[in-house]
Amino acid sequence: MTVKLLDISYWILIRNLKFIMWLFLALLGNAVLAVVGVTDKLILTKSVPKPIVFVFYSTIFILPLFLFLPFGVIFPTVWGDHFIFAVSGICFALGLWALYIGFQESEISHIGPLVGAATPLFVFLLANIFLGEKFTAIKLLAIFVLIFGSLVVSFEKSKLHNGWHRGMAWGVLAGLLFAVSHVTAKYAYDAYGFYNGFVWTKLWIGAFTLFLLPFPSVRALFRRRRDEVPPSSQAGAAGLVVVNKLLGILGVVLVQYAIALGSVSLVNALSGVQYAILIILVALISKFWPKILKENYTRKEIWQEASAVAIIGFGLVLLLR
Repeated sequence: MTVKLLDISYWILIRNLKFIMWLFLALLGNAVLAVVGVTDKLILTKSVPKPIVFVFYSTIFILPLFLFLPFGVIFPTVWGDHFIFAVSGICFALGLWALYIGFQESEISHIGPLVGAATPLFVFLLANIFLGEKFTAIKLLAIFVLIFGSLVVSFEKSKLHNGWHRGMAWGVLAGLLFAVSHVTAKYAYDAYGFYNGFVWTKLWIGAFTLFLLPFPSVRALFRRRRDEVPPSSQAGAAGLVVVNKLLGILGVVLVQYAIALGSVSLVNALSGVQYAILIILVALISKFWPKILKENYTRKEIWQEASAVAIIGFGLVLLLR
């Protein structure tokens, strides 16, 4: 009897530690990605105006993953799994493309949360169908509260837009593509472990670079003369892109490892936290450093975004129960 109680206690401890670990990784990863989101907007408005060029910069940084193939990576013998890996990686790259177009056509403090609402909603539906994920009533409530918090702030009423517009459609599309990528990645992690699943699914993000080479804007990068851009501006833009991509890789690794450890639906529901942090960062930069990034807020928008942050905080509390 004592042995059984010890076994049960050990199982509960391990389960709680696993929960704490994936929760911490997901929150940290989303905090890093909030910073990445702000720098994405800066780059798209000041340094790299064409989304397709920024996608090229984002995907080419993943190419070094091919160097990991000789170091213990298992080669799957089921060819259908290679198709799943390709879907995961390519959908992630296409999701970035749609996200950057949305950022360019609207304000990041609206499009970002819209993606943060659409992604976990699509993930929840797909994971329920294809992975069989089930949740308690409290966890379901937490998921939908977190999604609702992101949705509240996504509706835009500004000088540029009022209500639904094309930028929001790109945001929803990005959410769907990211959801497909995350659910297929979760399958890869469960079937092959995090290391193998991560390498195989993310390799296809790097391979997507090859599909971008025929585009004139991308080819022009290799023909551009150094004297076309002042050296100081060129170095500053390149440095910002490098920092952005390194932080992006760190954030993606943290979130993907959290997905491998926990529920893909719950981890993605926490993307609302990312956009709560993003809202705060954009508001602070607009207030104190408007020359860097400026988004104008009406009194209604301030209340809207404050309410969204509070709702997301409440959803996080429910998730911890």
